[in-house]
Amino acid sequence: MSKVKVGELRNHLSKYLKKVRRGAEVVITDRETPIGKLVPYSAIEEEPFEVMPPEDGYEGLAKLEFPPILCPVDIVELLLADRRRR
Repeated sequence: MSKVKVGELRNHLSKYLKKVRRGAEVVITDRETPIGKLVPYSAIEEEPFEVMPPEDGYEGLAKLEFPPILCPVDIVELLLADRRRR
């Protein structure tokens, strides 16, 4: 298992991804503190999940209705004006 700093990983991501593809594990550190790990993907490790319907059926689910938002200004015009200033 190798360690890599965030900046090094950012600059040489392809190199580290190749290592992971070959089966290596890479620990990502920020100021010598481990913050994450790159590991090879394995479909065997992935736990299947089951989507279950609500116990009381779908009838109990309320439909959400939102009132329209009234805005006294033209939002698109504000966005365009902001972009023109930049």
